Amino acid sequence: MTINQVGILSAFDANAEKDVWDAFRDGLTELGYSEEKGVTFVFRFAEGSYDRLPAFAADLVQLGVDVIVAATPPAINAAKSATSTIPIVFPVGSDPVELGLVSSYDRPGGNVTGVATMSWKLSHPRLALLNELMPTARKVAVIRHSKNVALDLQVRETRAASSKLGIDLLMFELGGAQELEQAFSAARQQEASAMMALSDPMAANNSDKIVSLSFEYRIPVVSPYMHMAKAGAVLAYGPNRALLYRRAASLVARVLKGANPGDLPIEQPSQFDMVINMKSAQSFGLLVPDALLARATHVVR
Repeated sequence: MTINQVGILSAFDANAEKDVWDAFRDGLTELGYSEEKGVTFVFRFAEGSYDRLPAFAADLVQLGVDVIVAATPPAINAAKSATSTIPIVFPVGSDPVELGLVSSYDRPGGNVTGVATMSWKLSHPRLALLNELMPTARKVAVIRHSKNVALDLQVRETRAASSKLGIDLLMFELGGAQELEQAFSAARQQEASAMMALSDPMAANNSDKIVSLSFEYRIPVVSPYMHMAKAGAVLAYGPNRALLYRRAASLVARVLKGANPGDLPIEQPSQFDMVINMKSAQSFGLLVPDALLARATHVVR
């Protein structure tokens, strides 16, 4: 029996990502690559601490894994720096061409391929949804993890969107999760009507803390992450991440069969979810428009 060793390198927290990694493994199993048939998984979760990624990537290379599945640009960069020969597949990777991770979408080149979330393209729609939910909101705070340079694209597009919508942005640069409360306190003092989280591991890893602060400081939160809306953010909009991880599984299967990752086109999301938390909306005194509610893929009541 052939043994295939799949290395998992993620900037996220293991608990925050359990559902999507389950979807990834289910996808591989359906394609004939299961633990019962000789696949072993080596997990390395940095839990939002990017400084740990290079050592984790080097560890996976030292172990001689057959493929590295790297989630988010910081993890992809760490994997690329650690090896130019072991195939790298990413299930979420923002815009890999704009970030210089691959040469092109059709032929990424080198040893890297994957699924681009194109997070920056969702910045305008997400802010527009916030504007639809809170039409009188003229000042919106944004929390940004300063160590994640990939967020520059989202920040740029969010600023452009806010200008078109007539919304003033309050940008809070955070060195880590320990600064979240300070950001909420400052946003409250500056009379922000809402808080937006960007698509970033720090936000995903601290969804419960962000939601708790949202209620403590009475600032509703809009997020890219479905689990954050289910925890209490008023609204979330983003790609169906479980489907992205399943699509990454199909790329991994092709690589394990001998395909060159550099020849496999970068895929992009085709299905997006919008979650509205009616409990939270009611708590903040927000009246959710029927037109917005009708477009929701999930409603928390």
